Amino acid sequence: MALIDLIRHGETDSPGLLLGRTDAPLSDAGWSQMAQQTAARTWDRIVASPLKRAHVPAERIAQDRGLSVEINPDWAELDFGDWDGRSVKELSADPVIADAMDALYREPAKWSTPGGESWHALQERIARALARLAPNDAGERVLVITHAGPIRSAVSQACNIPFERTWALRIAFATRLTLRVGTDAGGRLWGEIVEIVQP
Repeated sequence: MALIDLIRHGETDSPGLLLGRTDAPLSDAGWSQMAQQTAARTWDRIVASPLKRAHVPAERIAQDRGLSVEINPDWAELDFGDWDGRSVKELSADPVIADAMDALYREPAKWSTPGGESWHALQERIARALARLAPNDAGERVLVITHAGPIRSAVSQACNIPFERTWALRIAFATRLTLRVGTDAGGRLWGEIVEIVQP
């Protein structure tokens, strides 16, 4: 089994925007958050989303520990399509978009973003990503620097929690959620939440 620390990237320099595939660097506060959540911790492997708000801090953390970073596009955030990179306040002011956004989060299995990606597609990506980490007899400790959507998906799949129920988890910038993950005799994924630490 593997012990996986899933860390959402820190605060970015683009507050208030819906960031999916839109790339934005960390703010100074975001760097401080990441330093706080990773101080005095060690890992055997470090994996990161290709988006710079995740992989740039991962590179720094890895360098400090003499490790390399495995960039895995499956850990990227949901592609919000036509909404990506736009102001959440502006999107919410449009009643049609506000209703569509509400439906996206309320019934994730039924809706996807216009011109973007469905939560189902995200779930498939994270299933692949977890499958690469879970069958781990060495008991490795792995750090994954990613985004809120993939973290929710990992919790949903590893712990058999319906995806829409994961909105009950607060996953703020730089939240660290630790999962113990493995596979059973039939090759099915199982997991448990070990710890959740807010910055």
